[in-house]
Amino acid sequence: MQRRLAVARLVQHREPTLLLSGQAVSNLGDGVALVALTLLVLDTTHSASMLAWFAAARMAPTVAFLLVGGAVVDRFSRRALLLVSDGSRFVLTAGLTAIIAAHALHYDELIVFALAFGLFDALFMPAYAALTPQIVPTELLPAMNSIRPLSSNLMGSMIGPALGGLLAAYSTSWAIGIDAATFAVSAGFLLAMRPVPAPERAPTTSMLKDIREGVGYVRGTTWFWSCLLAVAVVNALVLVPQGVLVPFFLRHVLHAPKVEVGLVFSLGGVAGALTSLVAGNLKMPRRRIRTMFTVWGVGTLSGLVMGVATSFWEVALFPIVVSASIVVGNVFWETMVQEEVPAEMMGRASSVDWFVSLGLSPIGLVLAGALAGAIGVRAYYVVVTLVCLVPTVLILLSRRVNAIDAGRTRPSPSSAPVD
Repeated sequence: MQRRLAVARLVQHREPTLLLSGQAVSNLGDGVALVALTLLVLDTTHSASMLAWFAAARMAPTVAFLLVGGAVVDRFSRRALLLVSDGSRFVLTAGLTAIIAAHALHYDELIVFALAFGLFDALFMPAYAALTPQIVPTELLPAMNSIRPLSSNLMGSMIGPALGGLLAAYSTSWAIGIDAATFAVSAGFLLAMRPVPAPERAPTTSMLKDIREGVGYVRGTTWFWSCLLAVAVVNALVLVPQGVLVPFFLRHVLHAPKVEVGLVFSLGGVAGALTSLVAGNLKMPRRRIRTMFTVWGVGTLSGLVMGVATSFWEVALFPIVVSASIVVGNVFWETMVQEEVPAEMMGRASSVDWFVSLGLSPIGLVLAGALAGAIGVRAYYVVVTLVCLVPTVLILLSRRVNAIDAGRTRPSPSSAPVD
């Protein structure tokens, strides 16, 4: 019974409830802005390649500054840094709203906005990951790691994109303005939380030494860096480009209306939200890495659907399967990292995690836009899906990578889990 009520027990704790509530509102705005900005760039350029450059411009500074962000996160209060990130993104998004409303927006200004926004994403991502184990009881970490994607999928990938598609057909400035307001609301929830002290850690001589320690820890942990490299390839070539190629395919190949672009993201959100309800109560598998990569591999294989899709509903199968597989795999991954990584290293280890897993994605976005323009979206997804199965299979077969779970697969009678 306790396992079935894990999520219910989590929301009885004030701090994680406030954090999740603020992020739920912010995720709604992100979903609205995702569709609105995607359609704005497509309407302006009619080019998958230009949309890919815009997406890459937002991701590149995030990747470039993640290691610095992780070092900062392990020096200061993670809650305070989240406030800085939300406040800065509010200012940027409100400014973009004003420019759009004044009909003074050009593609170059969108690129500048994307670059600046990505800097504060680089601070937010490791800060959130490092704050979580500080405010959540250990036994409820799997529930926290599932309710976060539940919120993200429900608000950011289901309701937000559907609303974004409707608003974009009426007014892009209204859509982006709503996103700005949600950052302010999220900051309000963070302010309502109790202050969280900076992590206790041994003093270091410089920020650079902090970064080297984080990179050194991951590099010296076989399962960590091996999994990250495999994920980086799949993210760069299959998963991240779907945000560019799926809308382009719908609008310029199937000639679907704008509302269907929002709907396809929403259906992925529905799948992710429903999966999150189940994932929060799943037991951590004994073979954690093999289980994660089996689930993620199913998501990768779903890219083959794009090779034969001729209707909206066939296209929608891709984000639906991907979303569900990412949620389950990520719940196991995030819980494993929180269990295995020392608390004083969490910010830096998390930043290296994001840095490597997303490191190839800006290049992948540009490459995807160029290749899809040259050979077509269908051929692109068939080729890269098959290529990306190789690292997945290598992880599944590697004894060295899976050695971290060796003790879990042969438990002694005294340590066997009790149902």
